Amino acid sequence: MNQTRTTRQAGSARARRQAAEAAARRRRRWGFGGAGLAVLVIGGVVVGLHYSARSATQAGTAGAAIPPAGQAAPPGTFTTLAGQNVNVASLVGQPTLLWFVSTWCSSCQAGTQAMAQNLAELHADGVRVDEVELYADLGQSGPSMGSFAKALAGAQYGNPAWTFGVSSPGLTRTYDPQSYLDIYYLLNAKGQIDYVNSSPASTMPQLLAAAGKIA
Repeated sequence: MNQTRTTRQAGSARARRQAAEAAARRRRRWGFGGAGLAVLVIGGVVVGLHYSARSATQAGTAGAAIPPAGQAAPPGTFTTLAGQNVNVASLVGQPTLLWFVSTWCSSCQAGTQAMAQNLAELHADGVRVDEVELYADLGQSGPSMGSFAKALAGAQYGNPAWTFGVSSPGLTRTYDPQSYLDIYYLLNAKGQIDYVNSSPASTMPQLLAAAGKIA
């Protein structure tokens, strides 16, 4: 009887340990390794940004601040899926949503689907969308930007109002120095940062409101 009870207890302990290890692997995979959710206040706007602690040393710069609303968008380059090199400085002339994502990030995946549903409204306000994979996917293993875009943008994939690309190391360091998984900048036609936030899946109403007021 005692031996049976001991065997059951050992099996139960082993099962709990395996479950804990599986949960830890899931947290590491999705970038929640102890950092959770960071909340910033930028130009009076509360911004909720998912943060990848593991990748901070790979793409981020400790202590650096993200570019704030009200200033000219810093220059930097990304490469479109068609192979075109684009400098942020060349975006002057048309309001642009410059959105940085990680392809393995669940909020980025949901946000891309939400963007597909709201692209027409943004385009009606004169806003084009440049969705850019953060350099090296912030050191994590995720799908390519091409497969990510095709799977999640649906019928909107190929729409000239929505470009997908991959960030250079410098652009990632400039616009995402703390290695957030999902962050976007709404630029006005003068090339200035008008609005900053993250996760369009949950902030689309605020984004659309800001786009409706952009000059």
